[in-house]
Amino acid sequence: MPSVWILSDLHIDASPWTPPPGPRVDLAIVAGDVADGLTRRSIPWLAEHVRPRARAVVYIPGNHDLWRCRLPDEISRGRDAAIEHDITLLDCGQARHVDGVEIIGATMWTDYAVAGAEHRALAMRVAGDRQVGMRDHRRIQCRDRLGTPAPFRPPAAAALHAEHRARIERRLAEPWAGPRIVVTHHAPHPRSLLHGEVREPIDAAYASDLSSILKGEHAPDIWIHGHVHASRDYRVGRTRVLANPRGHDTSHRRRNGDWIVELENPSFDPALVLAL
Repeated sequence: MPSVWILSDLHIDASPWTPPPGPRVDLAIVAGDVADGLTRRSIPWLAEHVRPRARAVVYIPGNHDLWRCRLPDEISRGRDAAIEHDITLLDCGQARHVDGVEIIGATMWTDYAVAGAEHRALAMRVAGDRQVGMRDHRRIQCRDRLGTPAPFRPPAAAALHAEHRARIERRLAEPWAGPRIVVTHHAPHPRSLLHGEVREPIDAAYASDLSSILKGEHAPDIWIHGHVHASRDYRVGRTRVLANPRGHDTSHRRRNGDWIVELENPSFDPALVLAL
């Protein structure tokens, strides 16, 4: 059975990092946010540090991968760069097969309804606030239906969520005899949130409640995600939900010489490998 190395949210531009030595694996799955800039930083880093360690590499773009970029243009360039480096980029519900395993991937974004449909409008206002909301909506641009440059506001993210979710569901409904893994950057269930549940409106920018998929007839065996900088391993229905994000490392040395370790996710396992 294939060995699968799982990582996400490395943010190597904020705090440089190199994977520790380890065995070669059949498949590496990286669930987004290697760095700010998909083609400038993320894919080159994967090509240098992950591709030599894995027979196949699957990358799902995260929100940070698209910062300071125009979303559709950067995705298009990213697909070309990924092909050049023999990396599979799954951004909107495409699939890759490795040793009898089907991997379906998409950034997915969110539907802003993790706290219920009645709270969706508030969540979108909070996420889109230009002062304290999600920086995605200030640092990412997109294009409207006519191709004209436009700001990437919450309705655009929600529209992408609906598109990506529909493509994932269509793919899951197709016959497949082996194991299935869905990989998204954004989380598929409120249990993945930082506090394990919805506590504030901004949580809706991190996860959606996809229980109907996780418990449904065509549920995948494993759902891997990133975005929330906390490790997760739990089950909903017959689906195992996994996240292994590094998050930010703000460790530093004090003036007296003491080294202070400050890891956003102390549970990050740089050598997390599953045997499917």
